[in-house]
Amino acid sequence: MYALNGWLKAVRADGLVLVRTRVAGPWGFSVQQRDAVVFHFVAEGRAFVRQAGVDVMELQAGALVLFPRGGAHEVAYSARGKSVSLETFLAKRDGVVDRDPKAVTLICGQFDMDRHLALPALRALPRAVLLHAGMEPGCSALGDTLRMLRNEVETPNFGNQIVVRNLLSSLFVYFMRDWAGAASLTAKDWFSAVRSPHLARVLARMHEAPERTWTLEELAGEAGLSRAAFARHFSDLVGEPPHSYLTRWRMGIAAQLLEETDQRLSEIASRVGYQSEFSFSRAFKLARGVSPIFYRRSMASRSKTGASAAQL
Repeated sequence: MYALNGWLKAVRADGLVLVRTRVAGPWGFSVQQRDAVVFHFVAEGRAFVRQAGVDVMELQAGALVLFPRGGAHEVAYSARGKSVSLETFLAKRDGVVDRDPKAVTLICGQFDMDRHLALPALRALPRAVLLHAGMEPGCSALGDTLRMLRNEVETPNFGNQIVVRNLLSSLFVYFMRDWAGAASLTAKDWFSAVRSPHLARVLARMHEAPERTWTLEELAGEAGLSRAAFARHFSDLVGEPPHSYLTRWRMGIAAQLLEETDQRLSEIASRVGYQSEFSFSRAFKLARGVSPIFYRRSMASRSKTGASAAQL
């Protein structure tokens, strides 16, 4: 699954813990739609998750549930338990440890990422994904990571934030890797594409060299298929035509360069396969809704606001 490496490297899910608590008695909170992948991990006890149009999920100890598209949902002590807003719950319960032997230990958070870049993979996932990682040491890489995550958020020590961030990044990689490995080649989605002998190489080449002027014939040649067969096969599995996916990838890489570097637009244009600053700017605005200059300024402003809040 070489194609997954480049994707994970570029997407770079940035994890954040929202809730860490040990709570007993009637409790519950609701999570509104978020522009992030939301997760809940039950380290001890059990909890119930409700989402409109989906059967209620019971989470036993060791269970991890993810909402890839950040859909609205509720988490509670029972299948019909009342809930308050997440903000209200956080104000009362975050970091609080209840000594009741029947208490539930919860760690909840989210993964922030460039959703434009991640969309083909995220839309291939169910609205909610329930995993049973297990809590026994050595049971699975996912389970071991969750155990270490619990230890870090429950045991104050220097460097906790750095370790938690790295563990969350690993958690996302393990999840994506396990899901891709279990995907059926007949599923006709992005995960089956990264396992397809015809399309995996094409995706990897797009990820590696977005600056190259790829033609449909060249991409078909990488796949070892005729032009028509390749275009049809790619669209069926990935969910969009080859050059639409390539443009999405290019704009995602460009967005990162705009946010993280001071490179000129002409340099970024060249890095993502555009011959001129004008053609790049037009493509970026069409894909992202704003010009590259406006995007860079808005990201810089957001970074300053976040840094100021962190100092308070």
